[in-house]
Amino acid sequence: MRARERALSGARETAAPRGPQRRGTVATASGASHPQTRDRILISWERCRRHAVDADRLHVPHLEQHIDWDSRLLAAAAPVLDRVGELLADCTAGVVLADAAARVLTCRGGDPAVVRLMDRVHLAPGFSYAEEAVGTNGIGTALAERRLSTVFGPEHFAEPLQRAACAGIPVRNPLTGRQEGVVNLTCLRQDASPLMAAVVRRAAADIEERLLDRYSGGERAALDAFLAAVRRTSGPVVLVTPTLRTANTDAVSLLEPQDLRQLGALAADLLAAPPTSRRQRVDASLRLASGPDVRARCTLIGPPDRPVGCLAGVTMPEARTATAAPGRTPAPQAPAHRPPAALPALLPGLAGSSPSWRSASRDVAAACRQRLPTRVVGEAGVGKLALVRAAHQWVRPGAALRVLDLATVQRTPHVLARTEEALRDEDGTVVLQHLELAGRELTHRLEALLAGARRNRGAGPWVVGLHTVTGPGPVAPAGPVPPALDSAVFPCTVAVAPLRYRPEDIRELVPALLARHGRGGTVSCTPAALQVLTRFDWPGNVRHLSRVLQQAARGRRQADLQPHDLAPECHSSCRRTLTPWEASERDAIVRALHDTAGNREAAARQLGISRATIYRKIRLYGVTVAPARAR
Repeated sequence: MRARERALSGARETAAPRGPQRRGTVATASGASHPQTRDRILISWERCRRHAVDADRLHVPHLEQHIDWDSRLLAAAAPVLDRVGELLADCTAGVVLADAAARVLTCRGGDPAVVRLMDRVHLAPGFSYAEEAVGTNGIGTALAERRLSTVFGPEHFAEPLQRAACAGIPVRNPLTGRQEGVVNLTCLRQDASPLMAAVVRRAAADIEERLLDRYSGGERAALDAFLAAVRRTSGPVVLVTPTLRTANTDAVSLLEPQDLRQLGALAADLLAAPPTSRRQRVDASLRLASGPDVRARCTLIGPPDRPVGCLAGVTMPEARTATAAPGRTPAPQAPAHRPPAALPALLPGLAGSSPSWRSASRDVAAACRQRLPTRVVGEAGVGKLALVRAAHQWVRPGAALRVLDLATVQRTPHVLARTEEALRDEDGTVVLQHLELAGRELTHRLEALLAGARRNRGAGPWVVGLHTVTGPGPVAPAGPVPPALDSAVFPCTVAVAPLRYRPEDIRELVPALLARHGRGGTVSCTPAALQVLTRFDWPGNVRHLSRVLQQAARGRRQADLQPHDLAPECHSSCRRTLTPWEASERDAIVRALHDTAGNREAAARQLGISRATIYRKIRLYGVTVAPARAR
């Protein structure tokens, strides 16, 4: 526990000195010794600090809508987990299966004490136990380190998890080697045993064996051909089957995500061709996102009438240097074309450091450079239009950017006329906003209108569709959801993650948004206020954050925003949409807690309610008050 406190404060342990001190201890800065903390736990704690994980409270994201409940992993693991659950029926332990994103798929545990513990910490199907969200734990840390991970009691980064002990190990695909998920054993801290590691090792091995059995003979043959191709070639290789897509290390390191999608599409087209016109091998030209043209070769695996997969390989361009013969003056070389600029890690004008945000930036920039019709998908307010504007400004500055909002233009002929007029621009960008609102008639008409832009790729404007999906905010009106435009019109799809999945972006977004709303002044955020902003789930994403900062900076030109300057909703982590009455009640409690420096009894007296009522309401609404306000 002392080591954890030092890690939270940013201090580092010194090496254990030689001499009379007993083995297994380390010296603190004050000279006192305490039991040595494992290096793997210290490294995990450091990762948690970088991700701004709350060490005092538990914030477990609920991601049930993104889980594949019919996955191959869940079907293969069910009998194994049932057997382990029966063995643990008389033990104070439970077994948990999570997917590769640390989202819990299922739990087995019969002891009431373990069930209560798992319910208290939201260790239930649909919740994410990724290390960057809940801190050091047997699920997220095992996935982060890609090996067996045991975490006992105080080794958990978040204090609410310290009553538990857990051991987790990744479950790997026996053919591809990828992490399919993790199996975890959780028990009460006082019941921890070294045998927990042996149990999860055996369970993971049994699940991997069942995963192998679920592959068909055709899939195994396709993977064998892929591995053989990887061994005999040194370039990028991609395998496409009706149920599987994988690529070798060279493909991932040398090609952009957009290039991989195009290569996979070529292989899928050959695989889906009619048997009468299907060829065993096809060579095609492919333009990479970085500019050069390469040769791609797609080869079917298996007989032409019943192929089991398709291999796609790329011949990368090599630098050729001409050497002059002795005594001969080299001939003048034609001026070489200047290669296009490399894709930036983040487009100018954008703020954020998360890998998902930077990947979306690169994908949109690559699609803009190739004028590839693109659909950008994400929740409202995540920055879809900002990404498109930044890519347009970087690739073709000075060209026109036209935004057609389908939410404001309802008449089909008017939308089509404006779209047709915008498509006449040879070097601009056409954005169809709120693509999800296109009715069935408008969808078919737009498909026919945009088919020409799809066929003439590389000429004409860049066409982008912004598709807004429902998030955790207020529920959309009931009714049938109109279909979005088909992927044949938009072959490239870029998904933008919600802000709650990339909290590291908030530290860069806050200064940029305050500079926009500060009216030329110098308004900044204190570390305590920034921590409050990082903890909040932001159901309205970046737009929501911008609105809160604009309200906090209103009327200020030079100030450091404190936690009490932020809207009361930022101090709540309720996982459902509150009614207007509940929201006003939550705001009153937050203001009272700020007025009384976090004293709950004094806040209850100020509000005229009992101490038990305010404690119950604080738990109900997930209210927190920064300790910096305490006096």
